[in-house]
Amino acid sequence: MDSGTPTRRSVLRAGLGLGTVGLAGCTSLAGSGGETGSGGETGSAATLQSLDVGGSPGGPVPVLPGDRVALLDWWATWCAPCKPQMAELREIRERFPDLHMLSITNEGDGAAVREFWTEYEGTWAVARDTDLRTNERFGVDRVPTLLVFDPAGTEVWRHVGLASADGVAEQLRAAGAGEA
Repeated sequence: MDSGTPTRRSVLRAGLGLGTVGLAGCTSLAGSGGETGSGGETGSAATLQSLDVGGSPGGPVPVLPGDRVALLDWWATWCAPCKPQMAELREIRERFPDLHMLSITNEGDGAAVREFWTEYEGTWAVARDTDLRTNERFGVDRVPTLLVFDPAGTEVWRHVGLASADGVAEQLRAAGAGEA
């Protein structure tokens, strides 16, 4: 019996399908490609402008320092797992005070980024990359994404999603970082 009028069931089914697609894309970044593998990316001293908020120094900060272990974190203010990730990253900052840490967001709203950074007590550098240059360079298309680089600038670990401080610390030690 097809009268051409949508049934309540078909409307609900369509709505649930769109909701599922919307949630699945929640961690995808606009304009990004598909999944990427890890390892092999090398690089040196490209810089981003960090914001002057919390523990972030303001001014230019290297993406990779080229001489020590680095942890890069892609995140967004609207990303639900990014909120608890901040506590895990604060613990990493305490355990590895000499580690090069940089959190990167693609958001253009500096006030929203500063508000998030203050509310979730960021104690390391945070920068905006609205042109997605670092995303393209390192193949990042989801948030949160964490990358660990050895002192030579080679990616040695990649994690998408919420990561525990202990899991990150294990990867940092394997890359050669020393704890306090």
